[in-house]
Amino acid sequence: MIKQRTTSIELMRFIAAIGVMTIHFGSIYLGGDRLYAPFAYVFVEFFLILAGFFMMRHIDTREEPLPVFDYIGHKIKGFYAIFIVAFAAQFILFVMTNGVTGVGGYLHALFHFKWEALLLQCSGSIKDPAFNIDYLMGQDWYLSAMVLALVFIYPLARNYRKFYTSFLAPVTAILFYALIVQHYGTLDVGSEYLGVISMSIIRGMAGVSLGSLCYLGFEKMKQWQPEAGVLRGLSCLEIFCWIAALFLLSPFPYTTDEDVLIYVLLFSVVMILGFWNRTLLAGWLNSHGRRLLTWMGKLSLYLYLFHWTVMTAMNIWMPGLDAVLALPLYYGITLGVSVLGMLVDSRRKNAFPVILVVLVCLVVALLCAVH
Repeated sequence: MIKQRTTSIELMRFIAAIGVMTIHFGSIYLGGDRLYAPFAYVFVEFFLILAGFFMMRHIDTREEPLPVFDYIGHKIKGFYAIFIVAFAAQFILFVMTNGVTGVGGYLHALFHFKWEALLLQCSGSIKDPAFNIDYLMGQDWYLSAMVLALVFIYPLARNYRKFYTSFLAPVTAILFYALIVQHYGTLDVGSEYLGVISMSIIRGMAGVSLGSLCYLGFEKMKQWQPEAGVLRGLSCLEIFCWIAALFLLSPFPYTTDEDVLIYVLLFSVVMILGFWNRTLLAGWLNSHGRRLLTWMGKLSLYLYLFHWTVMTAMNIWMPGLDAVLALPLYYGITLGVSVLGMLVDSRRKNAFPVILVVLVCLVVALLCAVH
């Protein structure tokens, strides 16, 4: 199953994207993050852990793993087209709402976001960065954090595998997560800095390292033939982890920001058992509705990247709607835009459609600035 899309994991990717969408909309548009998925920011950890899992799989299954920048370039190629389209669309809204006027103002604003366009906004190139001032999109810090974390982690894992897997990965995961929680009291950090080091990179390195350990756990379990009772126990554990993770989508009064760290363990269990494909739930999800769940997993990237622009547009043209109306509109519009984006992206033969869309967006932004 691991060489194909493992559909239990694809479902969790989709749920994670919905969770991130929900907490952003609740906190920014509706103004009540404690009422709408208050801890769903931890779903970003699932994406980071998954990146570490795939990184370790690449290193272990390739006779000659790619050099570091070839591997990172391959990762970026998988999402950059969608990212830069969302970036350009968001820039139009930024020009409209931030008093950008004239060609000079337009060029200054565009150049100001150069680090984000290059996925380097978490590299320390911006002092005390703030969303909607130094970043166009509040959600894409994760992409920068993942890329920069791989710059540190991948060459160590590739060239010093034994040292990395037996010492560095577990130490990095434990100490970095502890550092974040002890220093900030929450995993919900992105633009904060500890000296010159962005906490998003620390968070990214912790997640990628944990994902590497998940892959090692999966490899160990592949050869295991558990007794029926043990298998039933693991099935119960997996179901519990899924149910507990879903609490992030609704208020859970006994959970605090510090407690949310436990969810990285829940995600790890879901990931290992999902790829292992021997438990009741994973076996069912990996063999039923494969086409739908694969489609949902692919769609998660588009939902993640386009939802911020939809939310911004609603703040401009549909402000103050009641949640009963606002939430269905938000989900519906984001879904429609994402499906359209995925359809066009899957059918393009080269980069020309992406370049054309980005140029159109930049021209529209310029027209907004000069009028």
